[in-house]
Amino acid sequence: MFRKICFMALVLPIWISLSQVEPAYSYPVGDEDLGLPPSYSMSSSKSAAEQIEEPAPVHVPSSRQYLVNRGDTLYKIARDFDVDVNMLIASNDIQNPNRLTIGQNITIPISETNGGITNEQPKIIQKVINTTLTAYTAGFESTGKKASHPEYGITYSGKKAKEGRTIAVDPAVIPLGSTVFIEGIGIRKAEDIGSAIRGSRIDVFMNDLSEAQEFGVKKNVKVYLLAKENV
Repeated sequence: MFRKICFMALVLPIWISLSQVEPAYSYPVGDEDLGLPPSYSMSSSKSAAEQIEEPAPVHVPSSRQYLVNRGDTLYKIARDFDVDVNMLIASNDIQNPNRLTIGQNITIPISETNGGITNEQPKIIQKVINTTLTAYTAGFESTGKKASHPEYGITYSGKKAKEGRTIAVDPAVIPLGSTVFIEGIGIRKAEDIGSAIRGSRIDVFMNDLSEAQEFGVKKNVKVYLLAKENV
């Protein structure tokens, strides 16, 4: 009994002392106490999700135009654009599928599989070419010219080569000065030629040699030769 009384005598003052200690942290309730800027006010009538503006709807084109070339057939055009030939006939109200005229404007319906050219890109197309892509630079490895050469970085057309614009082509396939859309790359200008660029091969100009080497060889890439109305 004596031990119990002694224990209570020791513990009771400690418990009373602890119960009187103020908490180390206090949590104010009002926004004013939090010191938050107005834009982060927690008393806003709208939730964060409600304050986010909905993005404007994006218009997706339903068709694009193709100009018939010599040797074209509806079946070839349908294959080039990955569309059903019957859809092509219906979209153009064609009475005789075996009769096309050079320069005839054909409407190409856009589907999920053939939408290579986006809404922002030109859509009047003269020719579709399946190409092999490589890359080159202005350096000695690609052109045989050193930086000290007076024509270093100058294309066959006389313009200075520019990444994001210049490509080298075979003029017999893509005339110099033409504008093309390369799937996966974008709009480019035919400004240069090369001894190894023959047929449907295209060389894409890049500034950095390592990037050009990493680009490698890309086969069966669709390239759309755009009509002058686009540029």
